[in-house]
Amino acid sequence: MRVILFLFLFTLFVSERSFSQVEITGSVTEIESGEGLPAATVLIVDSYRGTITNNEGFFSLSVDSLPVTLQFRYIGFETKELTLQSVPESQISIEMVPSIAILGEITVTGEDPGLSIMEMVIERKKIWRSTLNNYQVDAYTRQSLSNDTSIVSITESSSNAYWDRIEGHREVQLTRRQTMNISEDNNFAGVRYLPNFYDDNIEIAGYNLVGITHPNATRYYGFRLLETQQMDGKPLYKIEVIPKRTRQPLFEGIAWVLGRDYALLEVELKPNDVVSFPPPIQDFNLAYKQQFSNYGGEYWLPVDMRIEGLLRIGMIGLQFPSMKFNQISRLSDYEINTSIPDSIFSNDEFIVRADSLEIEGQKLSSEPIPLTEEEMLAYETIDSTKTIEEAFKPEGFLAKMIEVDETDDSERSGLSSIIPNGFTPKWRYNRVDGHHIGLNYQKRFDDFGLRTDFFAGYSFHSQNWDYGMSFSKRLFDLNRSAIDLLAGYEQKTDTRYQSELYRLGFGSINTLIGGEDYFDYFRNKKLTAGLRMQSILPRTDFTVMFQRELQSSFDNIEVYDNSLFGNHDPRRENIAIEDGTLQSVKMELGYNVEPQNYGFTGKRQIRLISEFSDDSMGSDFNFSKHTVKIDWNMNTFYQRRLFANTLDFHLTAGTSTGDLPLQRFGAIDGSMNRFTPFGSIKTRYSLPYEGNRFWLATAEHNFRTIPFELLGLRYLVEKNWSVILFGGAGYAEADGNYPDSLLTSDGVHSEVGISLNGIFGLVRLDFAKRLDRPGSFIGFSVARYF
Repeated sequence: MRVILFLFLFTLFVSERSFSQVEITGSVTEIESGEGLPAATVLIVDSYRGTITNNEGFFSLSVDSLPVTLQFRYIGFETKELTLQSVPESQISIEMVPSIAILGEITVTGEDPGLSIMEMVIERKKIWRSTLNNYQVDAYTRQSLSNDTSIVSITESSSNAYWDRIEGHREVQLTRRQTMNISEDNNFAGVRYLPNFYDDNIEIAGYNLVGITHPNATRYYGFRLLETQQMDGKPLYKIEVIPKRTRQPLFEGIAWVLGRDYALLEVELKPNDVVSFPPPIQDFNLAYKQQFSNYGGEYWLPVDMRIEGLLRIGMIGLQFPSMKFNQISRLSDYEINTSIPDSIFSNDEFIVRADSLEIEGQKLSSEPIPLTEEEMLAYETIDSTKTIEEAFKPEGFLAKMIEVDETDDSERSGLSSIIPNGFTPKWRYNRVDGHHIGLNYQKRFDDFGLRTDFFAGYSFHSQNWDYGMSFSKRLFDLNRSAIDLLAGYEQKTDTRYQSELYRLGFGSINTLIGGEDYFDYFRNKKLTAGLRMQSILPRTDFTVMFQRELQSSFDNIEVYDNSLFGNHDPRRENIAIEDGTLQSVKMELGYNVEPQNYGFTGKRQIRLISEFSDDSMGSDFNFSKHTVKIDWNMNTFYQRRLFANTLDFHLTAGTSTGDLPLQRFGAIDGSMNRFTPFGSIKTRYSLPYEGNRFWLATAEHNFRTIPFELLGLRYLVEKNWSVILFGGAGYAEADGNYPDSLLTSDGVHSEVGISLNGIFGLVRLDFAKRLDRPGSFIGFSVARYF
């Protein structure tokens, strides 16, 4: 309510003040050529208010009362002031006179004077920034998106922006306007994410760049004085900003410094080549221009922000039109070290819209920065039929593959027209069941918090039916936590050991094309019931399940010795399990658990799993089994980059007491044929190690493109190839009377290797060397990106 009341009173204040305001319009031109000067600053003297001209040199500025004195400033020209005693009958015209350069070309024999000038800027900033605690400012933003031929869309907004030294930025979007092909809900024009080039650290497209006024800026940048001009009786220094470090994301360009005050007056900067993106992005360019003013006071604050961007996306068979982005923002009417309501920063969202706070949104009644002729034409000609998708429609033989499917259910074609909604086909292939075909059906009843799953299928070689069902029911919602009831029954072919990496579908394809069948199998009738407590702690779930399983080996079934091309080795026998009834209680505590992604991205997750079975439960088996699984990803070097160097670590370990049955053994994954994802022992070919006590530790460090940058191999850098060093060790042992064919590690299996990552943007190639005994291996996996 405090936010609503605050914004309501603010709206009333603005409305009341607007009745007495006078709008001043005009142009700022160069006296000799008559050409308009873009982004010239127009300030109201003795205030924190002002605006800038558009690209054609026109401006519009509202003043509270007359007389008023306006100040016009543009780099390279003498500052002008104009006092208006009454409302002008027409637009005013300001002709700017070029300033006189004090020095021409600079010859430097020792330390460049540009360095000492910037050192003074940094020291002066430390003084006035130390007393700047917060501010509130009126902001206006206009964004336009263009393709190779014309403007595609325009979005505008006016807002109140807030900054606090501790709380950071917030923005309340008050009014907005957009072309007819953009909905109001998709108008995100604002200044919250705009950089202030006086900040120490500046985030650009996910990269964290050192600002040119950072206390340690001279370690990262060289500053070269190019020329000295005069402005308002003070020297004006034009300084070139030169990155010193070739592998750090930094800025390059020009900084204008006002002498005596030693303050930034304007910057023209762009990120260096380190700020780049992997394929399919072919080109990514950003350029920033920003002006500053102290408005006659002690604090040097942003007046505007102008951004030009270009993005090209494409690959073989697929090319998008160039995407051009332009943004112009005006900041005015600062309130410094003022009282900002606590409610502004209590909202977790950085941008809040007025209508979301029950304040009636209004259209922009005037343009704080006038539209250019091209922008006015865009507003007149762009209607709702000229969509963004159509403007950036790709070309090439792969273009149809990424078209958005906008057909409704009655227009479905192909397989989707045969299978009803909710049904999913199911297939697998192994040496025991042969081909298996079935269907899954899923139905959600959101009003009741109920989700149901059914499946059924037939195996043609073993001649067995699989079928089952499960459901989950939301019992309670407790703030951010929830409790679900879980239950299910199934009768199916089950795998004797669980793989952390490979699913049955993946193994089926490998077996079908002639690879080693990775699993052993048995029949299982399974009844489960339990509870899942979600978010009992942040990102932490706890599940407890009771399980009753009637387990039996495949008897009198010959191994299905077949493959798609017939070029496989003879199929190995399927190891029999210990038949019986297994009743157990299983508990799992999981932190930030994520789906398997074969090492495409790093994870930070922990899983603790315990299972208990005893004859007092009616079980034929007496054991307890405990397993811990940890994946952790951390940044190491070049952390200011969007993709820093990373270290990934994986640990799986398990132990048991009592007589652990064969079908509960733990497994350490090896490679599946030549597929070697992270978390496997790559030189353990085709089958896993098993045991009732086991552990696996693997790690890899992704150096990204740094090695190729050091070697000067720009082609590989641009293709985003990277180098990964990896290593791992695993151990598995089995106590008791178990089949001789059971594969244990016979000591610690260790290996190291190197990978070429990002080949064709999709694949990594692994070269592994076994350490504990002779052996090597070459495999491939999914490229690691994050």
